[in-house]
Amino acid sequence: MDKKYTILIIDDKVENLQYLNNILKDENYLIKATTDAQFAIKSAKLSAPDLILLDIKIPHLNGFEVCRIFKDDEKLKDIPIIFISALDDVQSKVKAFEEGGVDYITKPFEKEEVKARIKTQLNLFESKQTNINLLKQQDFFLKKIIHEMNTPLSIISLNIDNLETQIGPKEQFEAIKASSKSLSFIYNDLYYLIKKEKKIEEKKEIELIKFLSSRVMFFDEMANIKNIDINLDIHAEFNIFIDENSLQRVIDNTISNAIKYAEINSQIDIILDINKDEHFIIIKNSGSYIQDTDSIFKAYYQDKSKNIGLGLGLNIVKDICDNNNIEISVKSENNTTSFSYKIDIKDVIKGNL
Repeated sequence: MDKKYTILIIDDKVENLQYLNNILKDENYLIKATTDAQFAIKSAKLSAPDLILLDIKIPHLNGFEVCRIFKDDEKLKDIPIIFISALDDVQSKVKAFEEGGVDYITKPFEKEEVKARIKTQLNLFESKQTNINLLKQQDFFLKKIIHEMNTPLSIISLNIDNLETQIGPKEQFEAIKASSKSLSFIYNDLYYLIKKEKKIEEKKEIELIKFLSSRVMFFDEMANIKNIDINLDIHAEFNIFIDENSLQRVIDNTISNAIKYAEINSQIDIILDINKDEHFIIIKNSGSYIQDTDSIFKAYYQDKSKNIGLGLGLNIVKDICDNNNIEISVKSENNTTSFSYKIDIKDVIKGNL
């Protein structure tokens, strides 16, 4: 390890502090040792250590209480804490892990064991921090992409509409509109990913027939490129109570996926149905057979034979459905694939069809 790590040791016995210091001094660590838990907490807040060795039986505040204080502090909560104690009972060990400890070393200390366990936890901590930094960079990158995509997409859409008004419908305009909408799905998926933790859902009653009809119209240009008809098949009428933006991500990503994999000159069916008081939205297409219907919902999954898209759309669908108690089932056989969404009965508002 090239970096010089700081280790904070808290133990009420000076001889233990001296022994641990002697064990670790040859490992190029910066050692801070104290018998005073309150002082240790204040010191850590001023300059956070990389790892803490914490005794359980210390005066005034026991080790579990000290650990809790660290874990409740936003700036210190990720510091790995290894409990060191003469207590060797199962209850103490379980409580140590429940309070947030990452390891437990019993006294008397074995020199090589202490060194190995500290090195392991520091490596894990370093890896975790690296992952956190990568996620921060990814978040910044996604936000940058979204910012850069929004304006060009708006300009393309506006200018194509203006040209179509002046010149009239053209096959090329349909292709440009379809491509623009494909990019807009990428934009919307990325936007959802970076906003989902902060977004407050606003649930309301959605008129499904009206809503689904609007999505069919939206996808018209994309479907026309492959000469696909999108058919809205109403077997039963019902409305649902859900956040509209979330529902749109589910429906749009499923229809978009159906268009990508559907055969040319085929049909996509969007079905509203009730079966034994269970309410379904079903989207069905003729096209490629899906061998692994579970993996398709994993983030960044792509069909190796197609290599289409970012592999985010269906993962977002799964996330939204899980959060809204919507049960997904996928069937792919005889060249037909259907995505079935069973709506939680609590969110169903029945119609009169």
